[in-house]
Amino acid sequence: MDISKISSALQRAGIQNTSKNLTVVDYAFMLMRGIVITGGFFWLILHPYPDALKFRLVSLFLLFIIYSLIIQGVILTWPQKVEAIYLVCLSLDLVVMGLFIKLSGGINSVVYLVIYPLVALHSFYYGFLRGVILALIVSVIYMAAIYDHRGMLIWTDAIFRLSIIFLVAGFLGFISEKEKRDRDELVKTQSRLELLQKDLEYAYKNLQDVKAQVEQSEKLASIGRLSAELAHEINNPLDGIKNCLTVIKNDSADSKLKKKYLHLIDEALYDIEKAVRDLLDYAKRHKPVLEEVDVESILRRTIIMADYKLQKTGIKIETDFNAGLPHIMGDPHQLQEVFFNIIINAIDAMPDGGSITIGARGVGNFVDIKIADTGTGIPEEDLGNIFQPFYTTKPLGEGTGLGLPVSLEIVRKHNGTMEVYSEVGVGTVFNITLPAAVDLEDRVYTEEGKEGGATYSI
Repeated sequence: MDISKISSALQRAGIQNTSKNLTVVDYAFMLMRGIVITGGFFWLILHPYPDALKFRLVSLFLLFIIYSLIIQGVILTWPQKVEAIYLVCLSLDLVVMGLFIKLSGGINSVVYLVIYPLVALHSFYYGFLRGVILALIVSVIYMAAIYDHRGMLIWTDAIFRLSIIFLVAGFLGFISEKEKRDRDELVKTQSRLELLQKDLEYAYKNLQDVKAQVEQSEKLASIGRLSAELAHEINNPLDGIKNCLTVIKNDSADSKLKKKYLHLIDEALYDIEKAVRDLLDYAKRHKPVLEEVDVESILRRTIIMADYKLQKTGIKIETDFNAGLPHIMGDPHQLQEVFFNIIINAIDAMPDGGSITIGARGVGNFVDIKIADTGTGIPEEDLGNIFQPFYTTKPLGEGTGLGLPVSLEIVRKHNGTMEVYSEVGVGTVFNITLPAAVDLEDRVYTEEGKEGGATYSI
């Protein structure tokens, strides 16, 4: 059997997927009709009507069942026509209801109770105005059905019953229209939100594209600046070396002068070596070789390394090391590079001289190192960028902008933190916190330094 052909035939007949077009109210109509049929069946069986009257009522009831089944079949076949079908159904229901009331006792008939759910459902379905019109039609039919028994009519009871009909119709019609307005507004709002979401996604995509372009531009600018920096860092010392060699080649120069120029050549070679080493250190990011080291010894060796520059600029060094300073687990060469970078930056920040204070003290299971200068300070707008690669405030040719980023990476790999405080015209303080050896024994080293962190604050 070809299932696809059967499915196509059902779709052409309008039978398949009818539930997609029906609402809760439609199923409520079906439920009400089922309840009326069930209740009417037991009512007719149990009520002691005379045989002749019961025959007429049962015949009318069977007619009601037959056309109800036909109506339900039509609704399931053409659910898109349900509104027009309900109007036809309503007309037939009103006629049958009027006949039942008239035949089953008129004013004394209990069939009038069916009026309320019938009016309630149709008022909720069609809205306030049609609900009130329906209540008016039902009232006329009801009065016509009980007309033969008008002698027994108590007008206050009749008015009360009719008032309830209008009250139910008006109230549920009003609620229905409000619910429809709210639903329509919700649909409109949802449509607007979908449009806004699409606009937002489009704007976000454009923003990401612009961000990528900016990042690419920044990378190219950084590469260009780095190239210019390296060119100056290498070319300037090379020019100096050439000049010094010219003087040394001169036989007339005395030995004292030659010695002086040899010393200048040595300084120039050191500057070239440092520029290349900074770039290589940042690119390679070597994993530290940990061993138990004395922070005070590393700091004192670093001071000796910078001694020539300190004497040349007339900057004084003051030290403050606590007694019994705990050892740390670290790479002495990398830590020395961190301290040296900070001290050299401090020297560069004091062209007219000043002082550098270097201190270290144990705090719990950590060692705090402080390097403070009395230099020009770092402006607030630059402070957040000093750890960015290739960022420098020094003139072109006087720094690659890699010293602090390399230092920050080393501190992170030692599970430490770095903070910097600065005030323009007062000076800058670098605080480095490293875990003591007793604390680090229980730590797991990760090459990316994720156990620790590095922060800076203003």
